[in-house]
Amino acid sequence: MSPNTDVAEKPATKAGPKRSGTASKMPRLVALGVAVVLVIAMAFSTKWLTPEEEAALIPEKFNAATFAAEAFSEITDKVKANAVDITELAPAVASNMNTAGKQYGVDSGGKYTVPVKITAPVESVDANFITLSTPEIEGFVVRIPIAAALNGTAVRDVTGEYTFGDFIDQTAYQAVANELKLVMQRRIIDPLDKATLPGKTVTVYGAWVTGGQPGTFVIQPLQLEVQG
Repeated sequence: MSPNTDVAEKPATKAGPKRSGTASKMPRLVALGVAVVLVIAMAFSTKWLTPEEEAALIPEKFNAATFAAEAFSEITDKVKANAVDITELAPAVASNMNTAGKQYGVDSGGKYTVPVKITAPVESVDANFITLSTPEIEGFVVRIPIAAALNGTAVRDVTGEYTFGDFIDQTAYQAVANELKLVMQRRIIDPLDKATLPGKTVTVYGAWVTGGQPGTFVIQPLQLEVQG
């Protein structure tokens, strides 16, 4: 009798636990929930602006005319406070123009712009200048421009407070000088009764720039008062 051979049965392999579909979606659901919460929080923390409020936040475009109109009076006040009398300035200029400019004025890029004051009778008036009678400063002629020789650059530079770096570009810097010239024309020159000026005494506060015609002071007028 042949012996029976027992074949050992392999134990059944247990299948591992199956991951449920819900569990696999949990990280995505959590991320989505966090995103929703953040959006809601941002919505509550955001300040919503009206069109008018948005417009108010946009920087205004630089307006040279407005700037010049406001600056002219301030420049005039500072010139009056710091002006050197022509009777003091003239001898210093006769001695050394650059030294005098440095002493009494501000550096304007190789030249000096000086705040100056003069009181003198009007000798003559033509289409371009008021010429003053100034025998006390022998060797000098003093002229006040009333037409093409008006120069806003001297007015802009005379206090030393307005420099190129204060403006957005060269165009704006020059535009301010041009507008100051127009303000000077409107406020100082246009109101004058030029025909009646000869023989009258005037007091002028203004700006003079070194480097011009020798023996001549051309004063850009910021204030001109007629006496009598």
